[in-house]
This record gives sequence, structure tokens and C-alpha cells, in this order.
Amino acid sequence: MSVDSASAGTVDCAPARRLPTSVARGTVVGDTRLETLYRYWLGRCGARAMPRRADIDPVAIPAAIWPHVMILEVVRDGAKIRFRYRRAGGVFWRTGGAEPTGRFIEEVLPATAGYLDYVVAIYAEMTECGRPIYSENYFTRDGQSVPMRTRRVSLPLSNDGVVVDTILAGHVFEYLRERDPAFSAIGGLREAVRVYLDEIAPA
Repeated sequence: MSVDSASAGTVDCAPARRLPTSVARGTVVGDTRLETLYRYWLGRCGARAMPRRADIDPVAIPAAIWPHVMILEVVRDGAKIRFRYRRAGGVFWRTGGAEPTGRFIEEVLPATAGYLDYVVAIYAEMTECGRPIYSENYFTRDGQSVPMRTRRVSLPLSNDGVVVDTILAGHVFEYLRERDPAFSAIGGLREAVRVYLDEIAPA
């Protein structure tokens, strides 16, 4: 991973709602499924800063990645921005939660340990800046000494090339045991990585 030290630190996009974000060039995404999703998004950019929603072809995304993929609609109400699920892979609700399609993110994610605010802040930052973000965080859970790591890519989509109206996101949850619940016993949250992915799209 190469981090641009001149660009590291706070970028003037939404400083009140997020941690400082550096810029990474080269390989930084720590999971091949998320890397594949990012490379697909990058390839659909062409000469634009970000693809349109119509440029994303589900058939072109490998089936093994789809359980980890979600699509969210950016809903603007004056100065307020909300995020509504349009598609969510099975890893997001396999532990007994209701299928979230059509619901807003605050109706689905728990506020425990600041998790809801943390995720909303990532999507808000990406929406305002129009740049792809890779992040990692660790969950600590009651009764378990080994934390659970979550890796995510958050990728902007825009019909006009300027305003982000849709988010293509991929999440991978690394459990100590495969059947561990993701959120029911969260006791704390620590962010480990947050970077803008900055590369020139292939010709």
C-alpha cells in the first residue's frame, strides 16, 4: 500500500462527521472479494469520476461476491441525507434479522457502541466527496476475547457524474467462528483503516 503523505490527514469534505482519511494508491484492500468489486467499479468509470447505476451489471459481478454486496439509494431531504437499502447480500441479515430491502439504514443497524453512527459517517463522507473508500474496523463483543474484523469498500455511483445518488458497497465480516452473530453482543468498536482509493481507471 502506498499512502500519499501530502494528502494524509483530514480532507476538507465533512470534518465534523468523520475521522481523518488518508489516500492510498496501489493494493490496499485486504480481501480478494472486495478487491474484485473495487476493480470492477474502477473499470466501469471510464473517463468519469464514478460510474452510473446503469453501468453496474449484476451478471458481471462474480456470484461468490454477491452475498457481500449491497446497493443503497442516497435520499436527500433538504440538508439531510439518508441511505435506503435497494439490495443487501445474505451476510447482512443471515443471523435472524429481517431482509432490509426498502428500509433506511437507521431502521436496520444497531446503535450499540456507535456502530450506526460510524457506518452512516462513512457513507456520508463518500457521498459528499464522491470518492471510493476502504475501511476496516474491529468489534469487541461481550464474553469473547478475540475481536471481529469488518472490511468494507464503499463505492460511489452518479447519474450526472457529480452528485452521488447510489452506493455500491461490499462488506466482509471475519468471525472467530462462522456462526457467531455479527452485532447482537457488540461491546465496543475501533477503526483500524480508512483511506480513499485513488487510482487512474484503465483505458
